[in-house]
Amino acid sequence: MPIKWDPRLSVGNIYIDIEHKLIISLINALEAVLRHPDEKDSLRFFIDQLYESAEDHFDHEEKLQLRFMFPFYEENKNGHQRLMAELDVIKKSIYRFVENANATAEEAKEISVKVNGLMRNWFVDHIVKSDMKMKGFMDNAA
Repeated sequence: MPIKWDPRLSVGNIYIDIEHKLIISLINALEAVLRHPDEKDSLRFFIDQLYESAEDHFDHEEKLQLRFMFPFYEENKNGHQRLMAELDVIKKSIYRFVENANATAEEAKEISVKVNGLMRNWFVDHIVKSDMKMKGFMDNAA
């Protein structure tokens, strides 16, 4: 089941919200492609897009937090580093899967469970518990 954007996830900055929506869309696309493990080029494309988008987003968010002296900057940055480390593990798993000519649908399902658990729960949880603290700090600053 795809993650659906909910206005309650808004942090009050249109640019950050758009980046969050993009990451959610990429998570949903990756999960959809994992249901069709023979689409190896698509798997590689979507994990690369998700990884790069998350990396760019976290960099942007952290720069804004520093500029506006966000008091929870270190906590948020540490969360970003943990998420990127987990995402790196998933990316490597997907690349091993894509490069393995004998990869099975069961292996794709195992990766999907990791993606679902980490990205769906951890990313949304990160928005709700950490990013919500940004409300009112940077409004619509780019």
